[in-house]
Amino acid sequence: MMDFNVPEPEWLDQPRRPLDFDGINRAALASLPSLLRRWLPDGRKEAGEYVARNPCRNDRRPGSFKINLDTGAWADFATDDRGGDVVSLLAYLEGLEQGEAARRLAGMVGLEAGGSKPVVLTVAGSSEAAAPVVGNSAALDEEPSVATEPAKRNDKTPIIPAPDDAPPMNFRHPKHGLPSRTWEYRDGEGRLYGYAARFDFVDADGVADKEILPVTFCALANGRRGWRSRGIPDPRPLYRLPELLARPEAWVIVCEGEKAADAAADLFPDCVTTSPMHGAKSPHLTDWSPLCGRQVFLSLDNDDAGRAFGDAIFGLLTRQDPDAFVGELELPSNYIVRDGQVIERGEPVPEKWDIADALTDGWTPELVEAERAAARASGAPGMFAQGYLTAAARAEYAADSEAAEAAAAARKAEAEENRKQGFQLGANGVYRWAEGAEGDGKWTWLCSMLEIDAATRSEHGEEWGRLLIVTDLDGRRHPWAMPMSMVAGDGTAYRERLFSLGLRMAAGKNAREALHRYLNETRPKARARCVGRIGWHGSAFILPDAAFGSPGNERTILQSASPFDHAFKVAGALDAWQKAIAAYAVGNSRLAFSIAAAFAAPLLAVTDSESGGFHFRGASSIGKSTALVVAGSVWGGGDRRYIRSWRATDNGLEAVALGHCDALLCLDELSQVDARTAGSVAYMLANGAGKSRAGRGGEARVPATWRTLFLSNGEIGISDKMMEDGRGRRATAGQQVRVVDIPADAGAGLGLFDALHGFASGDALARHLKDAAGKTYGVPARAFLQAIADRQQEAAGAAAGFVREFVTEHCPSGADGQVSRVAARFGLVAAAGELATGLGILPWPAGEAVRAAARCFGDWLTARGGTGATEIDEGIAAVRRFIEQHGESRFTPWGAEDDRPNEYKATVNRAGFRRYRDGAIEFYVFPEAWRTEVLVGFDFKAVNAALIERGILLADKDQRTTSRHSPPGVPAGSRFYHLSPLILGGGRDG
Repeated sequence: MMDFNVPEPEWLDQPRRPLDFDGINRAALASLPSLLRRWLPDGRKEAGEYVARNPCRNDRRPGSFKINLDTGAWADFATDDRGGDVVSLLAYLEGLEQGEAARRLAGMVGLEAGGSKPVVLTVAGSSEAAAPVVGNSAALDEEPSVATEPAKRNDKTPIIPAPDDAPPMNFRHPKHGLPSRTWEYRDGEGRLYGYAARFDFVDADGVADKEILPVTFCALANGRRGWRSRGIPDPRPLYRLPELLARPEAWVIVCEGEKAADAAADLFPDCVTTSPMHGAKSPHLTDWSPLCGRQVFLSLDNDDAGRAFGDAIFGLLTRQDPDAFVGELELPSNYIVRDGQVIERGEPVPEKWDIADALTDGWTPELVEAERAAARASGAPGMFAQGYLTAAARAEYAADSEAAEAAAAARKAEAEENRKQGFQLGANGVYRWAEGAEGDGKWTWLCSMLEIDAATRSEHGEEWGRLLIVTDLDGRRHPWAMPMSMVAGDGTAYRERLFSLGLRMAAGKNAREALHRYLNETRPKARARCVGRIGWHGSAFILPDAAFGSPGNERTILQSASPFDHAFKVAGALDAWQKAIAAYAVGNSRLAFSIAAAFAAPLLAVTDSESGGFHFRGASSIGKSTALVVAGSVWGGGDRRYIRSWRATDNGLEAVALGHCDALLCLDELSQVDARTAGSVAYMLANGAGKSRAGRGGEARVPATWRTLFLSNGEIGISDKMMEDGRGRRATAGQQVRVVDIPADAGAGLGLFDALHGFASGDALARHLKDAAGKTYGVPARAFLQAIADRQQEAAGAAAGFVREFVTEHCPSGADGQVSRVAARFGLVAAAGELATGLGILPWPAGEAVRAAARCFGDWLTARGGTGATEIDEGIAAVRRFIEQHGESRFTPWGAEDDRPNEYKATVNRAGFRRYRDGAIEFYVFPEAWRTEVLVGFDFKAVNAALIERGILLADKDQRTTSRHSPPGVPAGSRFYHLSPLILGGGRDG
């Protein structure tokens, strides 16, 4: 059963107002695209219509089920089910009465059921309210207004079966009072599940009307229990099920409603009678398996709805049992009984006439039996019956009997093919053909509904799999792309996954082997492309549960042997996120920058930009984590939120990065990573490539690759973290360019914030943002992806223009290439923020993202200390550090020092000589020590040139970097790197 998670009004607390069907339908039309995406997520727009698979039947592919986007009228041309508005559509999908569907729909579109007062959503800590989600048909082509996963109501949960100590059913309708009649629904063991309750009333026009509602015993809020109007969870039991099972040889009459079933039981006491709950509304939600192998006759109402009900039941019964006999009960409705005599009615049979009306017309069990006996005596069937003709068969016979015979032959051939394959889908799941000892056999239940929807494979024709769809006990459909490699073993792995999705299957070895054959031998006609990671794949962006853009002529889905653990969840509406979170980023450079960075992640591939990260560095409790929480809310959240931890192995973080390809990655608290691996892990994340590994046979496996933009935080930076291991390691220039340190303190005395927007303190604003991020999340990124997926070239051109302009305006002229690279990444963040603003996703004034990026870039540049090449500055610093640390211990004195007599001293691990003259000290470093110790890891030639330019390294007369000298104890004229006294006192530029 589909669960729209919309809380219904509390009947016991307040009366319902009269229903305004027209107003509700008008409001629903304004929101129809959003509603359809929620109800029928696998659909698509085609020429003013929304085309999707019908979840109320075993609909393999879209095509027959269509909804008009302008009027809300809908039809399934395969079953001839149809309706004229959105209320009737919801009633059909959910199996509801029209009134209840109208009430639920009113709640979805932000109306009270009886009027037009909007229902608004407020976010804790904010006085503003979010408007209801609305949209139009164009929104199906452009960015959607998404609203999913509203808060669930758990205050009326059916207890199935009803406990023995439950009081008698005493449910009272707030307007109509006690029910005029009730019908019990019990399971096969006779345990009470609930009631169908009928309420008769007179409407405002004085016309008699009725309302039939389900009533179950429910667990209520605060530990209370009581009878409430809540449906029986599907699959629902048939009406009169205990009697049906107790009389296995009796013929079965299926009626459209409990009242008709009771009347049929009176008129045909040798038969058992039944009905699905809600009659014709939702027969697909009933368990029809008890009718397997039974002789079944349908008793239909005299209208189009009755005929549609018959077609639906015929389809359900024959799908679960192709050999099922399904007939039609034809009590002669054009005859009535007067004074004990059967006479012609003399007028047309009334609209909606059913078998219950036969009692009013005077029929009795004795008269029915007499007519049946007369029919048997004349050689007619022993019941008022004939074989059932479906809508398709009726049309065929009316048009061409030969076509009907051909169609019947085709159906028989299909049934025979199913029998050869050994499997078929029925109303209650998958059935397997079990051969009998004498060559006969029967269809037996294998498992609950498990559809093999498509064969999957990679773009290279490898990694074949099956797209499976599991329907759980709640009626939810769970797609899973299973690699066929999982069928190579004993099946334990894939069964565990299927069971976790809600599959139920028969017990025993035979069932396990049959399921193995079903998955391995079934050959689906449809094809789908499988991918092993999220992100861009051509023109499509793939998330674990959604795809954006045009993947080509076939579906593209994420395929994984194990459950894909992710936080790309969705809750709330876009406008609620804008008001509760994004609005507070205006004027707050760090917040605005973080949010814009979240939108920049999918632009990396679009603009062919390199991966990288931004690290917020600052003292504890300054608000660093708030920036990550706010940015993460763009992409997802939920119970575990969106933020991941640095505390993981490099292999673990490699998997995390792959799971965030082309999306934002948030890593909390750098202090948790091992200092020995901090640099390599950070570079791996920013470089977008994992380790090279060997396969089972020693062959080289393709390393994992990704693109990601990540945000991180910590009290120290990457370079400082690397130095914690005590080995004197430093962050290379490449690492510092890929992972940029930004001071978390905005400098306004408010920690992370520049402005508080009316909050009493930075802590209060941070608490509000974190609370709001736990309630509304994931919507903005999907809206952004929907907008740019089919316009990648346009987005790339706009972003490139933003980046060029940003670098030109904010990067100092003459800056080193490293600074220009970093400026371009800041520019991409600015571009993403401005694009999201232009699309209406960010509620910011134009230029806000640019201002935030420029401020953060300037603060980074100031903290960096200049615009030169990092390697050169760090190389000079390394030489100075070596002399400061080892100037006394590893350099042998040459000549007099401090007027003391020259005395030879043994120097351990000597690196060169030091010479005191003219009141200053010069150093002479051995070439080998210079290259392997002093400047190890640097481009020493480039550093040498910079040292000479600054007057620190003294070249010889031929401008060679080494010069000849003759200190004691070494061959005369040996070459050294000659450092001037400036090594300890600066250079020509300070």
